[in-house]
Amino acid sequence: MKNLKDADRSPSDSPQKAHSMGGPLDAAPSAAGSGPASLHDATPESTAAFHSVGFTVSTIGYAVARDFRQILAPLELEPREFALLRAVAASEGQSQHAIGDRLQIPPSRMVAFVDALEARSLIERRHNPEDRRTRALHLTGAGRELIDRAFALAVGHEQRLCGDLSDAEREQLLALLRRVAAQLGLAPGVHAALLDSVVADG
Repeated sequence: MKNLKDADRSPSDSPQKAHSMGGPLDAAPSAAGSGPASLHDATPESTAAFHSVGFTVSTIGYAVARDFRQILAPLELEPREFALLRAVAASEGQSQHAIGDRLQIPPSRMVAFVDALEARSLIERRHNPEDRRTRALHLTGAGRELIDRAFALAVGHEQRLCGDLSDAEREQLLALLRRVAAQLGLAPGVHAALLDSVVADG
């Protein structure tokens, strides 16, 4: 893949959750190879598991999430922490509430996430001079260095994932997957596993 500028898919915070997305055609692979093009013609005997969108997306998601957690591990960074640091880097100086809203994190959970990163001196809260009731989020020097290192790893991960695709093919794949995500009611740029972790931790 050529000239990848960013890795715009946030990886799953929980591989097990990513793996649980399977669809109704998810069964053991058969020797029949690819099944019929139309689901109207599909039968248990004619349709292999790998001809299912649900199965394919699920198994890819599991592998991608597992590998991403592994590459972040030396940085002592979890995928959801990566997502929050990246959001702050992209919107530095915005309020904690605004960034939490964009990531669909409830205020109480956002406070806990930011507290944890602030305790590691990666993020700092500053009073907004225009509204002292709000706290703006900024990366510290250590936070900036860490997200730069983590993002470089994320780009390399994306390049390996899409290594056999041209830039045009990658964009086409993203467009199709975003249509599927919209069909599932998923918000653009918000990882479903992050929302699940918020519910589980809440």
